[in-house]
Amino acid sequence: MEKKDEGEIDANLYSRQIGTFGMETMGKLIKMQVVVVGMRGLGVEVAKNLILAGPKSVMLYDPDVTRINDLGANFYLDESHVGKVSRAEGVITKLKELNPYVKVTVITDLEGAIKSGEAHVVCQTEMMINGKHLGHSDLDKLCRANNVGYIGSQTFGPWGFAFVDFGDKHQVTDHNGEQTKNFVVSMIEKGQTTKVTVHEDKRHIYEEGDYVVFREVEGMTEVNEAGPYKVIKTTPFTVELELDSSGFGDY
Repeated sequence: MEKKDEGEIDANLYSRQIGTFGMETMGKLIKMQVVVVGMRGLGVEVAKNLILAGPKSVMLYDPDVTRINDLGANFYLDESHVGKVSRAEGVITKLKELNPYVKVTVITDLEGAIKSGEAHVVCQTEMMINGKHLGHSDLDKLCRANNVGYIGSQTFGPWGFAFVDFGDKHQVTDHNGEQTKNFVVSMIEKGQTTKVTVHEDKRHIYEEGDYVVFREVEGMTEVNEAGPYKVIKTTPFTVELELDSSGFGDY
């Protein structure tokens, strides 16, 4: 920030305002209990990265007995597991070593974990489990009926897909995943819509439909720590906001 009395504009979107995103996300993550369905190539990769991220618990569901061809897809399986233990049992020891703060378990009753509320999110990476077809739509319906988040994903060689269903109340407010950006304000023009000019040494990156918040603005203090305000029009150095500031103080 160049001059405190000029104020600073924070963005990108509502879920990422003023650095709270990281704390809020971490707070949710450390309470989360996730089931990963399928322990072949995609499933073990999902479980590994998830455990490293640090949720409360990760439950592994894959009762299929390890086969020799599984060794080409799952880097935690070896020949000692073939024909003797399930894929989930074969990988659990090494997955547990990744993060001692995450509870990693093998479950055999997927439906029970969903209906009991033990699971908050189910991530399905396989449709054929123990010789039975477990369709994405069927498992999604079960999760939705029990207020459990559902993520379905599979890979097929060079391509794959992902489907997310967190229920009717779930809202996505971050359309591009970019980190919050800060820009120094040089002028705010009040009116039925509010025009904000950022400092000339740095173009802003906002797009129509983004949301912004302000902090440490003097004069027009009404905009501080309020909002978020929707961007309705942009030029390289200005944004026009869906905000009636006619009665605000002068910037």
